[in-house]
Amino acid sequence: MIILTEVDPLTFEEAMKSKKWRDAMIAEIEAIERNKTLVLTILPERVKSIGVKWIFKKKKLNENSKIDNCKARLVAKRYAQEYRIDYTEVYAPMTRLDTIRLIIALAA
Repeated sequence: MIILTEVDPLTFEEAMKSKKWRDAMIAEIEAIERNKTLVLTILPERVKSIGVKWIFKKKKLNENSKIDNCKARLVAKRYAQEYRIDYTEVYAPMTRLDTIRLIIALAA
């Protein structure tokens, strides 16, 4: 038995063919505007811009193996950056649940 499901679009053009993916992209843009995480500015001379790329993922499938929830993310093309030119430090704090449990256990 073969179960065929839809695959995630790999390009913007593929995603634009489906209303579900267009709605997901609109929701992402609205979230970016609401959270003010992206500010468009005029670049100074001799500064190159860093592009962005859409990433598409199915979050949930319903009981009929149809897409129930689509997620689109707009991400920076980090591979185009050069250390000490485009950025000097990258810090993304992340904590594992095991670490939080350990700290709480020690505090108790």
